[in-house]
Amino acid sequence: MLHPVILCGGAGERLWPASRPHRPKPFLTLVGDETTFQSALRRAAALPGAEPVTIVAGRPHERRVREALTRRDALMILEPAGRDTAAAMTAAALVIGARDPEAVLVFLPSDHFVPDTAAFTRHVTAMADHARAGWIALLGLRPNCPSPAYGYVLPELGAPSPHRVARFIEKPEADRAAQLIADGCLWNAGVFAARADILLREMTRHAPDVVAAVQEAVRRRSQVASVILLDRVFEDAPALSFDIAVLEKTDRAVVEAGALAWSDLGAWDAILAASDRDHDGNSAEGHVVLQAASNCLVRAADGITVAVVGARNLAVIVDQGAVMVCDLESGHQVRAAIDRVSAGGR
Repeated sequence: MLHPVILCGGAGERLWPASRPHRPKPFLTLVGDETTFQSALRRAAALPGAEPVTIVAGRPHERRVREALTRRDALMILEPAGRDTAAAMTAAALVIGARDPEAVLVFLPSDHFVPDTAAFTRHVTAMADHARAGWIALLGLRPNCPSPAYGYVLPELGAPSPHRVARFIEKPEADRAAQLIADGCLWNAGVFAARADILLREMTRHAPDVVAAVQEAVRRRSQVASVILLDRVFEDAPALSFDIAVLEKTDRAVVEAGALAWSDLGAWDAILAASDRDHDGNSAEGHVVLQAASNCLVRAADGITVAVVGARNLAVIVDQGAVMVCDLESGHQVRAAIDRVSAGGR
């Protein structure tokens, strides 16, 4: 059976001030008319033969998850605290695998922009086939630029499909990224497929501390209908990404290569690139006045007027009582600025 699992969380930092811990990126309407979490639900429902979706989310976000769900048979697994993707994926594999050890789990991020659902579905269906054969499959996308914002994966070129992973490279500098692309590297899109038993076996081999804590959290869980609350012992799991915990070590990783529009919407420049823009390259929402401005992203909260004059390559975000202005190329520094705001710095 095919089980789509949506991983939903986030610290609410990179897209401040719109994103906050109580309302992280998946619950924002960033591009188009739906949140990225709603888009993920739609992609999960489009998978052929899929079982009802499973969502792994933080306990503080239960209400927002409920509000977005359109099916009552969805399973919700709530974490007492975020411990990154390795622990979240292990929890889903333990819960679903208890009923069907050979269930194929397809893990979908809740905060990505994927406009071509049909193409995405074709690639994920192929990944599920690889997973049934005992592989851990990941989606690798052909880069359209040497971005330092993404991780890269190098397939074993020339080998028959599925292509084993030769190596991973985490967020290289732009010059290095350009060389990696020339060598045949793909972007690691953070979409995975694996059988529950295979995933748990590889997690146990390579990250036993994560498995031990999550197993105990699942054993001590409380459950009401289709909502599972993991025990607080879950917090004892090391905070590791699945890439670091397993994929960089296992000999079972293969990559499904694809070419489709995609973004993790990880910074304000990515939001602008994915948005509809005017003839000057601007994207504006709310009561915004643009004068001699180009390539600007401007978001104004209700009741606020924002005027941008003679500016280029800026993000101007007014939301939840805060104002953020940054050069689009400096979006990666927003997190550091938030730290200063939280500390009362100036």
